[in-house]
Amino acid sequence: MTAFDESAMDRLIAEAQRPSDGLDDLYQQVLAVKGTAQDPDKLVRVECSAQGVTGLDIDPRAMRWGSQRLAETILVLIADSLADMQARSAELLGDVLGEGPLDLAAEGNPADLRMRAAREAYEQAMDQAVAELGRIERDLDR
Repeated sequence: MTAFDESAMDRLIAEAQRPSDGLDDLYQQVLAVKGTAQDPDKLVRVECSAQGVTGLDIDPRAMRWGSQRLAETILVLIADSLADMQARSAELLGDVLGEGPLDLAAEGNPADLRMRAAREAYEQAMDQAVAELGRIERDLDR
C-alpha cells in the first residue's frame, strides 16, 4: 500500500486555486485605486476610492467663497474624483483583461476569453485532483 501523499494533494489544491488567486489580486488592486480632483484654483481637493470619499482638503482661502459655492464645488469635485477613479479602474482592468468592452456576455471578448481559460485551468486541476483521489482510494483498497 502506498502512503498518502499530502504534498501532492496540496499542490493540486494550490493549482486549482491559482486562477481565483489572480482574480483576488486584481480585485485588491481595483479596491486600492483612488481618484482625485481639485478646483482650478487648487483650493479644494477631493480623493475617492471604492470606500467613498477618502480625502477632502480645503484651503482656508476657500472659506471666503461662502457655503453655497463651497458645497457646490465639493459636490462637483466628488463626481470628478469618482469619474477619475472609474477611469483608472477601467485602465487597470484593460491592462489585465485586455482592451474592449467588459461585457462578459459577449462571445470572444478578451475578458470572456480569459475567464474561459481560467475555468478550463480550474476544471483540468479538478480532473487531476479527482484522478489522484481515485488512485489513492485504489491504493488504500489493496
